[in-house]
Amino acid sequence: MIEFGVLSISLLVGTAQGLVLALMLWRAPANRAANRWLALLIVAVAALITPYIIGFAGFYDRWPWLSFTPLSYTLAFGPLLWLYATTLCGRPPERAWPHFAPFAVQFAADALVFPFPLETKDWWDTVAHAPIIAPMLRVATFISLAVYGRLAWRCWADYRRWLGENVTDAVDFNPDWIRNFLIALGLVTLVWLGFFIANVRDPSRNYFDQFWLYVIFSGLVIYLGVEGWRHAAMRYPVPADAVEEAVPTGRDWAALGARFEAEIEAKGLWRDPDLTAASLARALGTNSNYLARAFNEGLGANFNAVINRRRVREVQSWLADPTETRAILTMAMDAGFRSKASFNRAFAEFAGMTPTQARSSQARLKS
Repeated sequence: MIEFGVLSISLLVGTAQGLVLALMLWRAPANRAANRWLALLIVAVAALITPYIIGFAGFYDRWPWLSFTPLSYTLAFGPLLWLYATTLCGRPPERAWPHFAPFAVQFAADALVFPFPLETKDWWDTVAHAPIIAPMLRVATFISLAVYGRLAWRCWADYRRWLGENVTDAVDFNPDWIRNFLIALGLVTLVWLGFFIANVRDPSRNYFDQFWLYVIFSGLVIYLGVEGWRHAAMRYPVPADAVEEAVPTGRDWAALGARFEAEIEAKGLWRDPDLTAASLARALGTNSNYLARAFNEGLGANFNAVINRRRVREVQSWLADPTETRAILTMAMDAGFRSKASFNRAFAEFAGMTPTQARSSQARLKS
């Protein structure tokens, strides 16, 4: 008898919400490729939950031939999370399909057995699938998640570093959602590993003992869908391909950094809200490698710090002017900042206080 009780409905509600969000991500016009990788990951996790939704409802008791329905796509989890991170950060691989070869093997392990009679499937499960194939595929899944999770984490860290060194409004493109997404997957994987170890130590555990694990998976589906949708329209700056150019040894980077800084000041280049490290290098008649070395080694600060520090000084000078009546945010935009968030963060870093505190202190000095 088919009956959707508390267990099956609890999993169904969360999984259904996640699938709706996955559809929205698939149809999102911005970041199309990245959002579709995330949508596929949500679908893959939902597929893993599905046998427990229908199992708790009695489907397998009513129709035992449903065994070996190919719904386990766990070896796709790692490649999908990595492809989402790399594509969102503007570094997608040239070819994605080779990364899904292990998943194809996993899919075949169920799909090839599914059409056989129930007696044959039961025999195969007893002699091969349950004792050998299923544990091997689960261990392979944990290894895959660890490897691809590490690659995705490195991608996020490299991109975050690139943002800080190449754009002045990096705070507006904070990619830490990728970090949070990876941490959430990592925590769920650790819980999953714990359940796997418990099952190995006690083979008598059945699928009712797995309920809370799949509640967690259901929560993961909702989290990925909601947060993924929140970030679906964010257009992250795309890193340009680095051009390796020979940099001479023994260069006086301090002198070069001072010269670049003087040119930036003389030409007022820091006022450009669209300024990037690449565009600044072109304006100074140099290349990105020279500019980075001159700033980092010569001035002891990266591109972001050099430009935003100059912008903050300009706003501070305006705040100190007793005749100045512009709003603080207007000053920030006039100084080259593109958003309130990037201005507030830079001002706090280089002035040691908030813009409002600075204006209040100047008002007390004037009175």
